[in-house]
Amino acid sequence: MTDHNQTATGLHRRALLAGLAAAAPAAVLASVPALSAPAGAEGLLDPMFGLIEAHRKASRATAAASEERSRRQQILLDEGVGLHPFVTAIDDGGSPVVVYSHRQIDGCPTLSGQQRDRAHAGLDAALSRHLTVLGDIDNVVSDACDAANEHLDALLSTAPTSALGLRALLRYILADDDGPTCDDDLSCNDRLVTLLFSINGALDNIDADRQPGGMG
Repeated sequence: MTDHNQTATGLHRRALLAGLAAAAPAAVLASVPALSAPAGAEGLLDPMFGLIEAHRKASRATAAASEERSRRQQILLDEGVGLHPFVTAIDDGGSPVVVYSHRQIDGCPTLSGQQRDRAHAGLDAALSRHLTVLGDIDNVVSDACDAANEHLDALLSTAPTSALGLRALLRYILADDDGPTCDDDLSCNDRLVTLLFSINGALDNIDADRQPGGMG
């Protein structure tokens, strides 16, 4: 029962934010101020603008790294090396045998010694080409994703201190190509709940500023 309730809650949360994004009129979104920090104390003191730009930079770095990995993978596909290096050996009966490791070659009983030597050499060439083309791109993508996630968590867990910052946060999520997506980024790790708490905190901050003695 608990798992069912958690699943239903998660689906409801995703549907809620996705519905907000779909329902937001273009004119309303267009009226929200730009994401760059505006002049004046309110914009300069609100940390949200810096957090948005930090996540934007990390998000673009992740996209660029992923595109580069796709480009390199396509080279391997076009060359016939594949994303998982292999070699096709011909056994004693004349049938092709696809192998992916040196251990698999050594353990194939239908290959002669000469065929094994040829298969080992062919697999070494495929592995070398695979490494040459891909390099450390997988690590680059992984590091970029980790950095983007860290910036996203910092963004979502920080309550804006001004109405301008709150509007910038909502616009970034609902209408900015670099912002987090409802289905992928906000549907895991209770991020949507964190965002709602931050929005509530922002409203508290705004109310406090409007009280006598506040900045608003």
